[in-house]
Amino acid sequence: MTQHYLLLLLLLLAACEKETKWPLQEKKTPVVVVDGMITDETKKQSIHLTESFDTLNQVPLPLSGADVIISSDGNVYHLREKVLDPGTYVSETAFAGQVNSEYSLLVNSSNKVYTAKAKIASGVVSFTPAKFVWNSSNGLYSVESVADVYTPDPPAMYELILDWSHLPGYASSDSVSTHARLIYYSLPTLDVSEIFAPATEKVYFPAGTILVERRYSLTTEYAAFLRALLLETTWHGGYFTTASANVPTNLSNGAVGYFSACSVNSMILTVGGK
Repeated sequence: MTQHYLLLLLLLLAACEKETKWPLQEKKTPVVVVDGMITDETKKQSIHLTESFDTLNQVPLPLSGADVIISSDGNVYHLREKVLDPGTYVSETAFAGQVNSEYSLLVNSSNKVYTAKAKIASGVVSFTPAKFVWNSSNGLYSVESVADVYTPDPPAMYELILDWSHLPGYASSDSVSTHARLIYYSLPTLDVSEIFAPATEKVYFPAGTILVERRYSLTTEYAAFLRALLLETTWHGGYFTTASANVPTNLSNGAVGYFSACSVNSMILTVGGK
């Protein structure tokens, strides 16, 4: 009797089989990715152009041969691609972005035009330097705090550039072992994904390290872009991961990324002894 039941079960399973063809998405044409920021510092401003990719951990390909222009208040600045750094376009002349002035970006690539507008909404804002903590286990320092996770003040991005290559015992070390660049954000939102974000590797450095700390004032729109980007990258994979969503952009014609304009305040200090 048991054999009859098994045979009947096999017949039922076989009768339920149905061939299914899964539609495979065709490989899409790469999308133009713009990473550009102008600041109120008098310097040659730069724009980075790459192509999107659909393979995990793939290195983005630079977008070469584009015509790039930044304009504002009747001034037009042409950008040229760096020969030794394809995809990076630098203004032919140095200029400083002005507060409350609107800047237009125009990129012409493969007969397609992409545009964006950005505005420096606020001037330089003073800030308290980063705090460090000495670690007794290795005799080195690490960053303790930079800015509040949530602050009612205007949103900002903090860039910490650390250099200890000049110290005894490090002169012969390579650049990767003696330099570090850390980025922190102070955004007008409080996300659970940020609070419970995956742990990141802590950077340690010796006393005497030279720190250049820069504060970038962000517009509300740029802060919203950075928040969405962080939710999809740095803050993704924690205990409270949010549903994936498209990251906003201010680029036209299907391009992605962001063109921003920021005021910058900076300071230089030396990390103290124990």
